Amino acid sequence: MATLPLTTREDFFEVLDATLAEARQLAAKTPGFPPYQAIAEQLEAMQSFTAGGRTPTDRERESINVGLIAVRELDPQLGPEMADFIERLHELNGYFREWP
Repeated sequence: MATLPLTTREDFFEVLDATLAEARQLAAKTPGFPPYQAIAEQLEAMQSFTAGGRTPTDRERESINVGLIAVRELDPQLGPEMADFIERLHELNGYFREWP
């Protein structure tokens, strides 16, 4: 997987794909915890908004808040895997909002 911080679109898409797969697994394992579903849905939206080399609109970029969900709802103290997941969410959110 690409290293953080994200510096290229290639890195962005690589981390997005891996993080989306993980978010889907977490959502499936814990259906009673809606933040995982919200994160998966927003990562899917990011994929859709950037598919085929498309540049997301300002409104689309502003609609994503997975970093905020991570801060409010996820606990990095649950282990290194969760801390890594949270860090990737922040990186993806920041890169997507700034979309170079």
